[in-house]
Amino acid sequence: MMPAGLPRSGVHSRSVLRVLLRVVLATAGAWVVCGCGNDSGDADSLSGGAGGAGTGGTDGGGSGAAPIGGSAGGVTSGAWSMGYYASWAASQYPIDEIEWSGLTHLAVAFYMPQSDGSLNLLSGDDAYAADLVAAVHDHGVLAVASIGGADSGDAFRQATASGTLDGFVDSLVALLDAGYDGIDIDWEPLETTDEATAITLADAVKAARPSALMTIPIGYVNPNLDTDISGYAAIADAYDQLNIMSYGMAGAWPGWNSWHSSALYQTNSATPLSIDGSVGLYIEAGVPVDKLGIGIGFYGLCYSEPVTGPDQALDGATILASDGTMSYANIMGSYYEAGVRQWDATARVPYLSFSSPQAPDGCTYISYDDEQSIQEKADYLRSQGLGGVIQWEINEGYLASAPAGQRSPLLLAVRDYVLD
Repeated sequence: MMPAGLPRSGVHSRSVLRVLLRVVLATAGAWVVCGCGNDSGDADSLSGGAGGAGTGGTDGGGSGAAPIGGSAGGVTSGAWSMGYYASWAASQYPIDEIEWSGLTHLAVAFYMPQSDGSLNLLSGDDAYAADLVAAVHDHGVLAVASIGGADSGDAFRQATASGTLDGFVDSLVALLDAGYDGIDIDWEPLETTDEATAITLADAVKAARPSALMTIPIGYVNPNLDTDISGYAAIADAYDQLNIMSYGMAGAWPGWNSWHSSALYQTNSATPLSIDGSVGLYIEAGVPVDKLGIGIGFYGLCYSEPVTGPDQALDGATILASDGTMSYANIMGSYYEAGVRQWDATARVPYLSFSSPQAPDGCTYISYDDEQSIQEKADYLRSQGLGGVIQWEINEGYLASAPAGQRSPLLLAVRDYVLD
């Protein structure tokens, strides 16, 4: 195995938990599962997002169906754009401020599986979720209920155990009947031994509501590791979309150099993760290209000194902040003017560099996505024939103090480059 063996995949987090990192050391590296998307506080996470999109409509409720590629809201490209909405951070992105033109689907995160097969919305505000779903449909967008999130694997295993699976399926169908157009099974981590159950779950929901969309977020793949993704062809048969959580793809790990949160390309085994690399491996594993989506992070990674840019020796540097703290809004408000914005022509992403630690988090290097990198990802999506994009999470991209019409610049870029 080559150097820099971290990690296999990224995950989404819960509202009340800090970003979760698990590191299992392996030869010349390690395998990591890590959580993204917490409500507040610092985040030393290494991964991110998930999502889905899709057709919609149910036999017992919900809105009308749209093509899986996503043509809601007058979209002409055929691609989908699904934004995750953090239900626990509703005040961060009010419903009436959402930039609907950049979305074909909105995923409400998260409904947590319970041991008896029931579901609990993390925010606990089911009335607000209902208002959100109504607004989604009012704007010609499709509503997806995202189930699980970071460290939800055990909860899924309990909810899908013998004696509880039928009740769990009933709970998912009840969400569809209440107005959701699809279900996103954010089972994290999804172990190889869980794959058959995830397929059974999708088949059961589809049997009950054939018009419902089923999506599943999947991890980015480290080419330095011999990761078994052979089962994903069968998963693709059961799910309408498999969306790669392609952000937070770096960390201060043994054998690594500093790297980007969402690199499109890479050439160095010490910076092994890229969107192109993961896409190629999933296609080789038999996942249909038009069912694959890629991720855009609405947050960044903040490295400590002495690192000031990508592909540098760590020399003791750490990740100081990530998802939750290092939101796009925070980057623009606290760091952009003070830093030097640069462009990595290989990875096709921007970054900020500082000659000394920059308050409030002490960053000397920040990796993030912006309008230019979104355009690059859109061009890549079209060149490869991919299905669409997801965003984790759209609350973090809202600039409350910006002029009206300019408060969600990343979603506007998705509209202009992915959907038009």
